[in-house]
Amino acid sequence: MPRCLLIAELATNHGGDLSLAKSMIDAAVQYGADIVKTQGYQIRHLSKLDQQYAWFQQAELSDDAHKMLKDYAEDQGVRYLSTGYTVSDLYRLSRLGLDAVKIGSGEGLSLWPAARLLFRTAYLSLPWGMEAEGAESPESTAHCTCHVMAAVPLYPAPAEAWSRVEQRAGYSDHHVGMTVAHIAIANGASILEKHFHLPGRGRNQAWNMDPDDLATLRQWADAVHQATAGTAYEGRWKDAGGTNDRQRPSERDV
Repeated sequence: MPRCLLIAELATNHGGDLSLAKSMIDAAVQYGADIVKTQGYQIRHLSKLDQQYAWFQQAELSDDAHKMLKDYAEDQGVRYLSTGYTVSDLYRLSRLGLDAVKIGSGEGLSLWPAARLLFRTAYLSLPWGMEAEGAESPESTAHCTCHVMAAVPLYPAPAEAWSRVEQRAGYSDHHVGMTVAHIAIANGASILEKHFHLPGRGRNQAWNMDPDDLATLRQWADAVHQATAGTAYEGRWKDAGGTNDRQRPSERDV
């Protein structure tokens, strides 16, 4: 089992404050994230009747903001990712130099044809019951690697909804707390995405994780990786490098 990649979803929790967004990236890096993600929507595509319109307007990231955050994240050693919601968003994010994109469960396969032409990597969330329909086929992914992720499209998602989720390469977690995130990793998720915030700053939603949660998740993901990939038994115990320098423990030691 590969080491699980952790995506810290900044979402709109920065509220358009780029200083806060940078602090969130700092914390995500410090506490174990591999990827940081923002949202690449454009307010002109949203309805003014949306109850969150004012917030989305405040939190919208300009082209310059995306470029700045991308450069900043990469300087800190993590990958920068953003979610596109329309084909126009995908073209825009591609022009800004992003080589990877996230497609949410609300858009699903509708944006995959454009994403595979514009990006080298796509993280594609699909809600329960939706088939990948060729998104993982060799022909479809010849120029773009597609990581299909399961998602429960409820905010927050009830814990019992996990039982209805298909096994995918990754999991986009909207549950309250960290229990389901830990379960997903233990069940083989190679990518885990969860919303992220800094306590007392910006927007905090019930399904978010904070830096301490992220640190615990990183420890758990590393422990699962070590337990499943650290040693192999082939008549004698071998380490991950395949050497035979450790004998099989006796029954008394087990």
